[in-house]
Amino acid sequence: MTLKRLIAVDGLDGSGKNTHASSIKTLIERNGEIVVIRSHPSTGRLGRASKNALQREGHVARFLATIFFTLDVLFSVRWYNKKADCTVIFVRYILGTAYLPRRLAPHGYRLFRNMLPFPDLALFIDIDPEIAIRRIEERDHTREMFETKEKLDKVRQTVGKLIGEEWTVVDNSENGEQPFRRIEAILGERGFI
Repeated sequence: MTLKRLIAVDGLDGSGKNTHASSIKTLIERNGEIVVIRSHPSTGRLGRASKNALQREGHVARFLATIFFTLDVLFSVRWYNKKADCTVIFVRYILGTAYLPRRLAPHGYRLFRNMLPFPDLALFIDIDPEIAIRRIEERDHTREMFETKEKLDKVRQTVGKLIGEEWTVVDNSENGEQPFRRIEAILGERGFI
């Protein structure tokens, strides 16, 4: 068995990645397909190590978070490529490299892009960082190192320099059906639903 289809849902913290991934899963499952969502950092050992590092500050913590995140994604791709005859939706995939220092982000992105299969559908859920911070503040969780407006602004700018035409950008700054309807239309155009 092999991976049938890979979808990546990337975006800033607070952008609605998990919400949209769940909606995509529901739409594709209506066709009788098996769909799995794999979020990163995962609940596995590497994901927990990444999450732990994200809750600290400093260069070493940032480096460790990136290394463990990368290994977590690599492990997931390897696992699902061998075990799954299904569509896998990755919440956070190769744009985790945008969280690297700006001078390293393009190199990290290219490396990741060459190491991993590129998704059949790559979505970047965009959001104004001020709105993202408001959403993050509503959550009941320990704040992570990148969850400030200034850091999200920088990451968003970096993403803008990394992604190309192969990425579909969906603006999720407003609540409502519009972003989801756009995703639904894209899924229809690509023959996913």
